[in-house]
Amino acid sequence: MAKKFRTIYDRTDDGSVTLASSADRWHLAEDHVHLAPHQHESTLLKFDAQLMPIIDSPDRGALVVIDMQNDFCAPGGWTDASGLDFEACREAIPGVQRAIAAARQHDMFVIWVYWHNRPDLRNLGAPTLHSFKHEPAQKGIGEDLEHGKVLVRGEWGAEMVDELKPLMEEDDIHIEKVRMSGFYGTHLDGVMRTQGIQTLYFAGVNVDQCVTTTMEDAYFRDYNAVLLEDATATSSPGYCKDAVVFNTRNCWGFTMTTDAFANPEVVRSA
Repeated sequence: MAKKFRTIYDRTDDGSVTLASSADRWHLAEDHVHLAPHQHESTLLKFDAQLMPIIDSPDRGALVVIDMQNDFCAPGGWTDASGLDFEACREAIPGVQRAIAAARQHDMFVIWVYWHNRPDLRNLGAPTLHSFKHEPAQKGIGEDLEHGKVLVRGEWGAEMVDELKPLMEEDDIHIEKVRMSGFYGTHLDGVMRTQGIQTLYFAGVNVDQCVTTTMEDAYFRDYNAVLLEDATATSSPGYCKDAVVFNTRNCWGFTMTTDAFANPEVVRSA
């Protein structure tokens, strides 16, 4: 009879330690973490991640691309108009392009998560509005800039940057959000559960704000979280991203490069 693995910190036949139990468990070995030991028929890939390489099935993975929108990453957008470093946000674009190519290669879902606010802003409270308007003269969500209203559905600022539009496919998943976290008040969790997705690979901007809050919410819901370091960026000072990378490796999950994402070792073919 197959072992049920109902005991936390149980020992496997190869000496690994079980984290959690049954189908939710990981196997923690000396030199890797197996995120899907219960997957007996799926392809298994070994990714060069930090703090430790991970083994997982691509069948249950998805790439989550967050807020790669004109208002954050294009000249004339909100970040630019606010005097912040939109060019720093643009540094994520090549990495996001590589991440999308890798996800397509692994036949993973690509999930686009982005701000699409209501034109009347009735569902936004003062704390969220203040995040985008720190002084009376600054243009906030829903106010007019050169190309239209900030982060409002149907406006230029809420569109994906031109470099990524050609990479969007009909089968991709789109999640509209109205808070920093892509889970708050959205269908993201429901989509993940119904599609059998357990491991989320994160890309986008700002890594220290919307990316990390979405990633933390994924962790709180027991998803496996992986940050693609060179597919993320921020207009904040560099130490802000450094802190996210550190906390991801030590708390939320794992980090890796887009090269590691694209070129895993095949442990087992289906």
